[in-house]
Amino acid sequence: MFLSQRWPLVRWPSFRRKPCNLGGAMVSRLNSTQRLAEIALVIADTFSLDTICNALETGRLTKESTAATRAVVADGNAVVENCLRALQEAWALANSEVSGQVLSLVLRASVGSVLAFRQQVPSTQVVWTGPKVEGSFLRATREVVREIIRGAQTELLVVGYWIAARNDGEGIIEEVINSLADAVSRCVEVRVVVDERVRLGGGDNRRVLVSTWPTAVPLPRILTWRLPPGDQHLKLHAKVLVADRRDALVTSANLTSFAMDKNMEMGVRINGHPAGDIAKHFDLLEAREILELYGDERCAP
Repeated sequence: MFLSQRWPLVRWPSFRRKPCNLGGAMVSRLNSTQRLAEIALVIADTFSLDTICNALETGRLTKESTAATRAVVADGNAVVENCLRALQEAWALANSEVSGQVLSLVLRASVGSVLAFRQQVPSTQVVWTGPKVEGSFLRATREVVREIIRGAQTELLVVGYWIAARNDGEGIIEEVINSLADAVSRCVEVRVVVDERVRLGGGDNRRVLVSTWPTAVPLPRILTWRLPPGDQHLKLHAKVLVADRRDALVTSANLTSFAMDKNMEMGVRINGHPAGDIAKHFDLLEAREILELYGDERCAP
């Protein structure tokens, strides 16, 4: 009963497989089970999985189906027709007891298991600041930073070495800081971890952040790594942005307009459990008092 029911139409995500070309030498290299799994992924990429599985379940498509039947099932799509022919070849090599209903379940299970696995595997994206190059489609650092901050729902972690806001000339970093303040206003917990180094003129990252932060919004929790007095080489040099422990940017870019818009900077955006690992690492640094509060007036609770 379960195997014979009609499945709802589903548009499976693209697995970006090469066109179906699974005959000849490949037949000798792969056993029938592996071939069926490969064919299933190619079929899913053509968005014809449900159509083919329904044809198998109802008996319209069999091991003996002719080219005319394949053309009807494929609705004239030559790629799908090739996949159907490869499917019939693999089916013929499989156990003779395998019915169309069982084969349909195998195809759906193959695609479903790959989809479930890929949902657990982190995805990455390269992020770039610098000259645009024809043929390269890397995401812009400024765009990704804006996207991550605005997409945060529960918490944000910002780690940086250098902040330059009011003197950036273009308001780029003021926009970033205002986006962080907007996050605080919508009850996102924001942590900012910055280097404590005092600059020429007596300023530091905390003063820059506080002087730019909207006065009506509670400050985020600001942390730092207390450096040994007199050590001019040691520094908190990491640049990281993490939203909700699932979306992270690890980058060479500081929070300056040049880093966001003009320098050559590169980073990697990571969606998945490594983003949580980054946030947890900073949790532990704070719990072990390696990171300390860097002033706390007006801080959000």
